[in-house]
Amino acid sequence: MALAINTHKLQALIEEPFVVPSPHELRREGTVFFIGGSLPVFETLETMYESHCQESSGLFHVTFSGRDELQSNLELVRQIKKNFSVRMMGRINYDLPDRLFEQLYLAGLDLLDIPWHVLAGTTRTSGHDRLPALVKAAAAFPRWSLTSSILSDEMEVQAVRIAIDNLLDKGLVPLLSMPARAGAVGRDDATGLFGYLADAWQRYDVPVKPLLPLIRLSTPLEPCESGGFLRSAIDRFHDRRMMVSSDLRRHLRTSGAEASFESSGL
Repeated sequence: MALAINTHKLQALIEEPFVVPSPHELRREGTVFFIGGSLPVFETLETMYESHCQESSGLFHVTFSGRDELQSNLELVRQIKKNFSVRMMGRINYDLPDRLFEQLYLAGLDLLDIPWHVLAGTTRTSGHDRLPALVKAAAAFPRWSLTSSILSDEMEVQAVRIAIDNLLDKGLVPLLSMPARAGAVGRDDATGLFGYLADAWQRYDVPVKPLLPLIRLSTPLEPCESGGFLRSAIDRFHDRRMMVSSDLRRHLRTSGAEASFESSGL
């Protein structure tokens, strides 16, 4: 899918950057429902149901809280998956043992975002050392389902471009967003980086459609052309088929894991 920069939206993001909600917030922006992992399960589900009935959502985005709350966060994800048929994305803001990523997928996450900065300050500090860790995490998910968010001022411009290419080479989806400080990045640098990202996605044929609700909010990128009513209907049908296939694969993996436990007497 070809994406282009909306210059008016770029200026708006420079003046007021998009900020991912905290683990304690529940809010809706556009067609994205942002859900804090620390929120109580049933009260959150009730509020989400009322909002979803009023207007359908394109993506549920769960921001996980601290390591000690991982299991309660996963229970929230499971309950959301049971009650809604909407693609769900998680964001982990801390380093996680490789063995736990399977739990994230089986709980119901379709997409997972591990920000580029998360592994900084750990034993895996350089960009080249981060990639193997991200690849291991991605192994628990279908191809192109793991993303890594990069702030446009996180590194020098050339270093950001190199990180984008390195991620794509490994089958990971780089996401780019403006820093929280308004005006921290110049218009020319931002235009160049977002243009480079859009070209790179197209060069690697990345299926960005599942991420479009978030891309529309956090970046100045948008599809070059509108497909019209018929194209939109076909896209919705294709997207629904992909969701059903994804849920079936998850169910089969869950059943296989349970059978393995039972045969082992666990």
